Amino acid sequence: MMTKQTLPSCSNRTLLLLSIITIFSSIVQIESFSDASVLPTKSSKHANINIIKPAKTHITVAAKNADSRLNAFFSDLISDDDEDLRPRIDTIAKQQGLENFLKVDDRLCLIKIYAPFCKACKAFGVKFRRLASEKGDRMNSAGHVVHPGIIRFGEIEYSSNIKLCRALSVKKFPIVLLYRGGADGGERLSEIFCRSNAVEDILVELDQLMVGGKQN
Repeated sequence: MMTKQTLPSCSNRTLLLLSIITIFSSIVQIESFSDASVLPTKSSKHANINIIKPAKTHITVAAKNADSRLNAFFSDLISDDDEDLRPRIDTIAKQQGLENFLKVDDRLCLIKIYAPFCKACKAFGVKFRRLASEKGDRMNSAGHVVHPGIIRFGEIEYSSNIKLCRALSVKKFPIVLLYRGGADGGERLSEIFCRSNAVEDILVELDQLMVGGKQN
């Protein structure tokens, strides 16, 4: 019976690094050739002193072999199994970053605004991540989206984007802004202040939009 190979865990990162170094070393060939020459100098009282021209070391790298073997090695480490995927939550910075995020496509977008010093933000962050895993894009460790979601997720850190948050009229957090994405820059639909029942409120709002309540 064939057994499924398991991937290295995070605790084995040191062994993984050593393996990578070993593989890389095996495909890099170091060829040394010596063209050392001795240049005689004038004799001194004590001895004849010669200047030796050092040998050169020529390093050749089989680039194609390196690429193919390393790519194969890393491909084996990437899993597209559901249990190994993680939600995609884009980090948004400044007004331009928000515009770029919304222009990707016309899906609904949930954007969380939070502050690192806010305890309520940390508690909601866990729920937001879980919601992103259920409704949003899910990607592998290489950052490639394996399972596209029906909603896109992003987040804005308040203290690094105060000017943007003021432009968005954000006065308290954690808060979620709901947009409809689009090439024209998208449309802001609503906002939800994240209390204990925030996820339920978000799901109700999403259901209404999915059936056409606000999407036209």
